[in-house]
Amino acid sequence: MVLSARYPSSDNNELHEKLKWSFSCAIDKSEFLKQSKDIKTIEGWYSQAKKTTDNISNPSLVSSEMIKELLNHVYPHYTNIIIEKTDINIKSTDGGVQSDLDLGIVTMRPYIEFVKIVNGESMPPSKFTFQLDIRTYISIFKAVNNSASENIELKKLGIELEISLLHMPYFYLSEPMKLTTKTFEIENIRLPRKRRI
Repeated sequence: MVLSARYPSSDNNELHEKLKWSFSCAIDKSEFLKQSKDIKTIEGWYSQAKKTTDNISNPSLVSSEMIKELLNHVYPHYTNIIIEKTDINIKSTDGGVQSDLDLGIVTMRPYIEFVKIVNGESMPPSKFTFQLDIRTYISIFKAVNNSASENIELKKLGIELEISLLHMPYFYLSEPMKLTTKTFEIENIRLPRKRRI
């Protein structure tokens, strides 16, 4: 998956945690995923590699890896999209206080690959592909926003996130399988401005 350059986070940990919660709801609460041959096969790999202990169940380890990888791919990319689109709007109004802004729907298709190593050789990857449709609303930029400020400050960030499963390694999906839809708001969020070279 190709991502744009990452910008450092500021005090937007709540966005990170809300995305993590959304991915956890999609993966941990999906009985279809938990019972699938695809997940059970990968659980078996972990057992064979002895990467689990009595205290960690195989399904927990596999789903944790999936959630972690989704966050690693989606969080920086989505944050950059918010920064870039908001920055363009701020420049067009010379940083004045703004009312609501609808960033529209951003669609991402992140994927996760699990690779089994046998005698030092990598086997073909087992790939899970997801689709994220994210609608984003921004409510009122704070007056601190101007072309010289290092951060973009937002009064409210509203997000509607739909997560679907597009592809699994062994089970054919004839159409996207909706896993969950989550809606949440974050107030008083600060994001770093896009760095200019």
